[in-house]
Amino acid sequence: MTPQPKPTATRRTTLLATSLVAATLLLGACGDVNGTSGATPGAPAGSGGAAAASAHTAHAVVPEAAALLPADVKAKGSLTVATGEGYPPFEFYAADNKTLQGVDPELVSAVAETLGLKPDLKVLKFDAIIPGMQGGRYDVAAAAMGITPTRNKVVDFVSYFQGGTSIMFGSGNPLDLTLDTMCGHTIAAQKGTIYATDYLPTFSQKCTDAGQPAIKVAIYPDQPSAALAVSSGRADATMDDFGPLAYVAKQSNGKFEVLDANYSPAPYGIAMDHGSELAPAVQKALAALIADGTYANILKEWGVSAGAIKEPAVSRG
Repeated sequence: MTPQPKPTATRRTTLLATSLVAATLLLGACGDVNGTSGATPGAPAGSGGAAAASAHTAHAVVPEAAALLPADVKAKGSLTVATGEGYPPFEFYAADNKTLQGVDPELVSAVAETLGLKPDLKVLKFDAIIPGMQGGRYDVAAAAMGITPTRNKVVDFVSYFQGGTSIMFGSGNPLDLTLDTMCGHTIAAQKGTIYATDYLPTFSQKCTDAGQPAIKVAIYPDQPSAALAVSSGRADATMDDFGPLAYVAKQSNGKFEVLDANYSPAPYGIAMDHGSELAPAVQKALAALIADGTYANILKEWGVSAGAIKEPAVSRG
């Protein structure tokens, strides 16, 4: 059953004011990604478009976690990770257009090293990640992916973050938008996300059931393009996770604001194929990173500490 909108108040996240070029943030000009091969033109060969995460520190192996690895992954010596870009602060390119940075590259690299594996990140369009997982091309995926019943039917997850949904609009909220007043307005969302496929249709159905105009859902290939649609007047707002939207607004020099409300809080998960024997190892590695403070430091670095969890959980479909 699709949940009805129940917005709840939430505290605005304090954000780290990291420097970000406007083209990276608003135009998504960090290199077009081929959703089939995962390679980005001009990126280092064999990296799938992802250079090492910036300021990355190697992590010691945790024997208890490494002992849980399936034999084939241990023999390979690497963890092949499907991830994305253009979604700050979770995954996006630095100003050099080559170095992938953010919460997900840093955290999944730490997970791999804790397991005694080399992280091998492959950058894809978001909607290509699950099909790639099902095709056996990747061991896991880390791309700010919400754990939903629909996704859990095709992949398993290990939770690592608590997300929630809001909307971002122009400074001053000129149209006085809230989660309850989007009827008849154009709301932008990223292709393949739960905001495009589930949440906005749910809100729109509520509008039409009440005799009001439907929401005009505008789909864009990535979140920077959706933000650009708002700044250019092609959309009235964009819907996405509260943390990334607040990060974008903070970096926009007053161009954007985020509604201080949160709809349907839900966990993010590191995804893997159904029945994957990797789940216990990933769970144990994340628990070790939470215990030694690495996890908290990564979230603090990127200004999303409010979404921290205390214990990772395996979610089998």
